[in-house]
Amino acid sequence: MRLMSKKAAVLATTFVLASTSGLAFAKANYKDNYKDQPVCPPPVMLKTGWYLGAQAGYDSYRVRENINTPSTSLVVANPVLNATGWVGGLMLGYGDYLSDWFYLAGEIFGNVSAASTNASYFDGTGTYNNKFEANGSFGLAVLPGMKLNDTSLGYVRLGWNWANLKSKESMTGGASANKSNTSNGFVWGVGVETLLVDNWSVRTEYSHTYYSNFTSGGAFATKFSPSDNQFMVGVLYHFA
Repeated sequence: MRLMSKKAAVLATTFVLASTSGLAFAKANYKDNYKDQPVCPPPVMLKTGWYLGAQAGYDSYRVRENINTPSTSLVVANPVLNATGWVGGLMLGYGDYLSDWFYLAGEIFGNVSAASTNASYFDGTGTYNNKFEANGSFGLAVLPGMKLNDTSLGYVRLGWNWANLKSKESMTGGASANKSNTSNGFVWGVGVETLLVDNWSVRTEYSHTYYSNFTSGGAFATKFSPSDNQFMVGVLYHFA
């Protein structure tokens, strides 16, 4: 009986020692196999924080012109002008994700435009000539958006723009007038921004601005009611 007890004790001791050795070996083997394995990098994502960018595109102004000439002219017209041209400038902003999917940014910009058009109308005795052109513009906006994936987001532009607009009017052999006016108005738009590489992203956007009316001076009292359709492509550098 005593002999059997001794054998049982020896077997139990042997089992414990074997288990301990096995665990130690497995732990050492795990460290040897995995200690030099590379850590998985985080997913590539569109950066947040401060950004600076350059943009270029096309302006298409729609201008309702209610012509009011001197009393000696018989010109009566209410045409819609289309002033088009290239546009480009810079923007500065700050954006961040406020949740896993909701994005919000604030932005300011300044552009230079080459949009212009000419129109002429004959009244039987003389010709009315007009040139409308857009020069610089600037504005501010908020850009609420939605995450499309780790590297892209869609957004809406809501803001206020100011633009320097000019009209030049004349009658053949008669009066002439030039008017320079800073019109302002509400802008809305939609766009998509996508990561290119590292801190660089690209943006495509459409926006529409409803500008305030203005009236020419001098011998003329022509009313101009402008709005602008703008198509832009921008490249942004994110400082984050």
